[in-house]
Amino acid sequence: MNLLSWLVISTSILLSTLLITTATHWLMVWACLEINTISMIPIIAKSHHPRSAEASTKYFLTQTLASTTMLFAATTNAMNTSNWEINLTTEPMTMTIITAALLMKMAAAPFHFWLPEVSQGATTMTTLILLTWQKIAPLTILVITHNETNMTLLLMSATLSITVGGLGAVNQTQLRKLLAYSSITHTGWTIAILTMAPKISMLTYMTYLITTTPIMLIMNLTSSSSIKDMGNMWTSSPHLMLAASTSILSLGGLPPLTGFMPKWLILNKMTAMNMTIEATTMAVLSLISLFVYMRLMYLTSMTTPPHTTLMSMKWRLPNKNHLMLTSLTTVCTTTLLPMSPNI
Repeated sequence: MNLLSWLVISTSILLSTLLITTATHWLMVWACLEINTISMIPIIAKSHHPRSAEASTKYFLTQTLASTTMLFAATTNAMNTSNWEINLTTEPMTMTIITAALLMKMAAAPFHFWLPEVSQGATTMTTLILLTWQKIAPLTILVITHNETNMTLLLMSATLSITVGGLGAVNQTQLRKLLAYSSITHTGWTIAILTMAPKISMLTYMTYLITTTPIMLIMNLTSSSSIKDMGNMWTSSPHLMLAASTSILSLGGLPPLTGFMPKWLILNKMTAMNMTIEATTMAVLSLISLFVYMRLMYLTSMTTPPHTTLMSMKWRLPNKNHLMLTSLTTVCTTTLLPMSPNI
């Protein structure tokens, strides 16, 4: 991909996402989402591999279906109310359809089926964009319309996402698929509190972004693609092994790391709103994901091949250039919990 093409594509993705945060018209939102989708497809397919072509096709079909559904709902609402404004969309059926379309774009259950397959077919850095940046636009629209959003739909999708994300990651050995299921789980935590406390929802997403970024960057630096590749990371780079272990524990939500903060705030808010059963269910289901993270952390930092594992390990590969972003996000992953009383 030449420099001009890369500049046009990256600028389109950046500006389309930023424009959605300021848009007030449904057609403007739909056009920006389409630009975002079309710009993302060449990035997924740039490796010229059959898996990447398959991933880009699945991504295109899923995102187009979601955009078409959202446009249909917005058009129907405009025919009935002569109104295209986002803030004035109050019909329950219209908002339910639009919410379902946005949940599909965010890969929340039961519309999660495309994300693991697309993540496996893309490169590590492309997967990082899919799991983080590409969720900003639909999440922003949900935050803008949170007063009219069906809370029951979001809670059901959140509970199902936490369950599916945990169970789907249990049998995974490929890291990109595992982190895709982790993204589904954290999407469930993000949308669970959206209608009651949108600021906590945005904080949950930002914490997930900060926590996932160093893990994906470390995978890219060490050329790791499966769990067994993480097992010999200590031989090539002990400091990256330590950073990966702490980031994985933070992703699991263990105190005193940063990942504990959003779960604590969400469960506290739900309990204060007399939603004890929902909060307890989400907390118990999150233990499945915690098992996956603990298993990954154990293989990363608590095994010494070949004495404590029978898996064949990948031969040592030269590391890529170390980025300052990896160190910065790792520090944020482990040290931001004391800021939670100020929220």
